[in-house]
Amino acid sequence: MNLLLALILAISVNVKGVPFTPMECERLPELNIPREASGLVLAGGEFTVFGGHTTGFIPTPTAEYFHGGKWHVVDMLYPHDAGFCTLLSSGDVLLGGGYSEAFGIGQTWGVEVYHPEKHSFSYLPILDHKRTHATAMEMDDGRILVSGNWYTSDALECYTPDGLFEQVEEVFHARNLPFVLQVSPDNAYVFGSSDNYGKLLERGWVDQFCGEPFLEPLLEEWKTENSQQPNPPEHYLIDAYCYLLPVWKDSRLGVLLLSEGRFSMLETATPLPMEGPWGAIAWASGLQVERESATAWKQGRDADNRLYLLKIGYREKPASVEVFYTEPIEDLPHKAKCLPLADGRFLLAGGLIKDAYDAQSTVLMCYTQPRKAVAGWNWRVMLAILAALLLLLPLWFFGRKKRSGVAPKPARTVAPDLQTRIVELMEKECLYRKKDLHISDLATRLNTNSTYISACLNGQIKMSFPHFVNGYRIRYAQELMRKDPSKPLSEISEEAGFSNESSFFRAFKAETGQTPTEWKQ
Repeated sequence: MNLLLALILAISVNVKGVPFTPMECERLPELNIPREASGLVLAGGEFTVFGGHTTGFIPTPTAEYFHGGKWHVVDMLYPHDAGFCTLLSSGDVLLGGGYSEAFGIGQTWGVEVYHPEKHSFSYLPILDHKRTHATAMEMDDGRILVSGNWYTSDALECYTPDGLFEQVEEVFHARNLPFVLQVSPDNAYVFGSSDNYGKLLERGWVDQFCGEPFLEPLLEEWKTENSQQPNPPEHYLIDAYCYLLPVWKDSRLGVLLLSEGRFSMLETATPLPMEGPWGAIAWASGLQVERESATAWKQGRDADNRLYLLKIGYREKPASVEVFYTEPIEDLPHKAKCLPLADGRFLLAGGLIKDAYDAQSTVLMCYTQPRKAVAGWNWRVMLAILAALLLLLPLWFFGRKKRSGVAPKPARTVAPDLQTRIVELMEKECLYRKKDLHISDLATRLNTNSTYISACLNGQIKMSFPHFVNGYRIRYAQELMRKDPSKPLSEISEEAGFSNESSFFRAFKAETGQTPTEWKQ
């Protein structure tokens, strides 16, 4: 990235007091097995995904770890499709429960532990209750509490090292994916706004590991997310017995602070944004704390498939709010597992496009900070100096022209021949056949920047970048089908530049109103 492009990317747009800052996003090697409802943990310094279900809603008893620039598959004991996945204090990963059959049916007893240094698994005693959509939490003394279930009964159970999982008490309300959080050396809370059939609980009851259930007024006013994503306690932990939780009230997003058993609302410098420069943002369920940088993160998307990352600096008083965004991303998965890192990177893996039968293998790495600092200078200082110079330069130039009696010509933001150059590059070199083609690739080839190309496509051609590229890909695919009707659609999809066959079918149907098979017939 050259310095001028770094400057352009550093410029933020302000929406209702919240800065929206562009971020870079790259595709990493894809998972070997498409998966959704899996777990994602940084285990032993390696990104590792666990279980879930693959294409066709079929559970996959496999894990994958990222090492040496590629993903390596390891067999698990059980698939843990929508089971719990909790990072333990030892660095091992606890996995348990999940659907017993394909298509999200039934519950299971199985529990196992992943050992990252050996890339191996060992089993633990089975659960007292068959479970899926459950949450597990490790207490300070090594005991493990488990609660939550889906379409069957719930209870709070406890595992003691070298012992068994045993029920300790019934819960006041059976729940789906509850929060199970330690609030003192010997106590934990169990709560959540969704019952074991996915219905909203009107009352804000909190169960205790040691103590009677109680009503929490803030949980009456604000509701926790009624999600289909697990709630590992480490995602929300900001300090000992202190957590941040996403909550909703009348379509407004807020952050609940639970500190040593007391609930309060986190004060933020601005309300958390529900829309950006291009319209409404759909925030995905879950929130993840990165303790080293004292930030909490939440992912979202808009109708054009821009990816958004909400960043909350929770140590500041009031907490700072910033949003990072990408250009529209073709085949951006829903429900991708995500992981924030201390250096400003953000990993997303797997997910789905349409429904639970359409698991994805996509892996994205987002950069909320420049990937390389300017040597010998603090990059923020350098960019601030350059921004100031660029702002002062027109004033200086205008002053000179005014003194000479010559009026300055208005600046043109986009070169008039840019549209022609874009089209020529696409058609002569068939760039659309490149699978991982990004708008930045065109900018580099045309010696301009992504902002100008996006403005040209949207303003002159009246298309977003993904729609513009897909138009070429679909026309090329049609040409291939005309020349050789017997050619497999999987090969046509590959040659036309689509990242996978499902993206090809979806884009073709959106463009022509027919599936590729229907069009060919």
